[in-house]
Amino acid sequence: MLLLTSVIVKFIGAVYKIPLTAFIGAVGRGYFAAAYNVYLPVHALLMGAFPIALSRLVSKYNAKENKKMLVSLKKGSDAVFLSAGLIGTALIIVAAKPYSILVASSPKSVYSIFVLAPSLLFSCLAARYRGYFEGFMNMQPTSVSQTVEALFKMIFGLLFAKLSMGYMLSLYAQNGEVFGVSLKSEAQALSFIYPFTSAAAMLGVTLGSAISWIYCAVYYLINKDKSLPYASGRQGRRELLSFSFPIMISCSVQSVFQFLDTASVQYSLGKIPKNYLALLYGGEVSGGDTVTYAFGLFSTALDFKNLVPGITMALGICAVPAICREFERKNAERLKTLVNDIYVFTSVLSCFGGTLIALESSNLLKLFYPSSYDIQRYCAPLIFWFGVTVPVYSLASTAVFCVQALGKPEKSVKSYVVSGIIRVALNVILIRHSPLVLIGAVLSGAIGYSVLFMMNARLASKLSGVRLGIKNTVIKPIFVSFFSYFVCKKLCFYIAEINNTLFNLLIEGALFSAIYCILCFFVKLTNFKQIFCGLKYQKNGINA
Repeated sequence: MLLLTSVIVKFIGAVYKIPLTAFIGAVGRGYFAAAYNVYLPVHALLMGAFPIALSRLVSKYNAKENKKMLVSLKKGSDAVFLSAGLIGTALIIVAAKPYSILVASSPKSVYSIFVLAPSLLFSCLAARYRGYFEGFMNMQPTSVSQTVEALFKMIFGLLFAKLSMGYMLSLYAQNGEVFGVSLKSEAQALSFIYPFTSAAAMLGVTLGSAISWIYCAVYYLINKDKSLPYASGRQGRRELLSFSFPIMISCSVQSVFQFLDTASVQYSLGKIPKNYLALLYGGEVSGGDTVTYAFGLFSTALDFKNLVPGITMALGICAVPAICREFERKNAERLKTLVNDIYVFTSVLSCFGGTLIALESSNLLKLFYPSSYDIQRYCAPLIFWFGVTVPVYSLASTAVFCVQALGKPEKSVKSYVVSGIIRVALNVILIRHSPLVLIGAVLSGAIGYSVLFMMNARLASKLSGVRLGIKNTVIKPIFVSFFSYFVCKKLCFYIAEINNTLFNLLIEGALFSAIYCILCFFVKLTNFKQIFCGLKYQKNGINA
């Protein structure tokens, strides 16, 4: 259910961000991305700790049929999530101006950061309901609320961006001024307008998260079990904080290095001579916006790369309560099957998605950015290499979730530090001191996350006693991906002359999908029994 929802959410996100980029341009996307660079580390810290901890504890006490603790956990989580949301929102607001000036070299991005900050509070309020129901393996609230959030984010974001852009351009057309500021040319006017249109689009994100929270609250009121016994929230709050603390340590380290990773990309771009950077990327914008423009291109490519890990993350979220349940019951055989199935499905899905993105990198850009020839030209190689390397991002995330499910999240801290140092160091080297520039950022991320995956997979294996099946997790998916890619390339050579991007994309995508799926069943990477078994567990979770 979460996989299907993830596909829908990512599709909505792509539909949203692609026309949004057409409205606000690559420069506007740079402001948009800068706001998320401040927001996401704090979001990852809170969403990676409290909901996962709540889910695991609910699963644990549900397995023991301790209803009093379930009530205590729900009551205790209310205060914890509210406090976390308020503190996180305040932290983002305080960090907005220093980050915009000192790190991003983009002072005007502060408007987007301010508008985005309140969405963290709403996300925390919604997450307390999601984590609670996930503990019962009921993924319906998470699935529906994520879809609702993405849908309204798209509707409001595009509407506000379009209206604000149209309004400010009409002001400029009337008297050459916007908000009382005289602007000498259209290029200067757009440079002035982009930060405000990006902030207007960000308002849609905040409203979408608020509506998602409202849905979760209503769902809980309708479906809560009124026969549960009374219990104070004090014990549940204490246990939630106690269990969340080591997860927060690991998440805080992860968030710090995630921030440093992105900041080092922006910093390194800022240290490249602007005339050289403009030469590399066509000089489409004025010198003052060159770094923001280059980072906007990188963020546009990230939209396609993030499709795959965003979908496979659903497996990791499901893994926490499922693995916890079998681990608590000391069901070694079922635990072994479950852990290996999660790794294999993550690998199969990520290799499929990544290879398909690499195969169709040019067609995707032509389809979604038909008039943006600069984005087509400069983002195609970035998307290709993101597609090739995307499986390591997905597998690293799943390995971390497995360690958390086994109750030892603090053990992941070392891997975050090692991976983060590698990524930041390679960003500086490969962006500033090599001809790779933005492709260097892609490669440094892949190397860093490969280390993160290997260290956490080894740790999970040691904790659970389950050996990772390298053959099914790594060797077979890579073989199937490469074989499918080159066979499809050869066959698609004969339709390359057809001058219809959508037709080529659909035919090549269908052909690749057919070859890949047939090979997966042929080499016994998956079977129908596993799929229908998953549907049965979802049904049982909703009933519970």
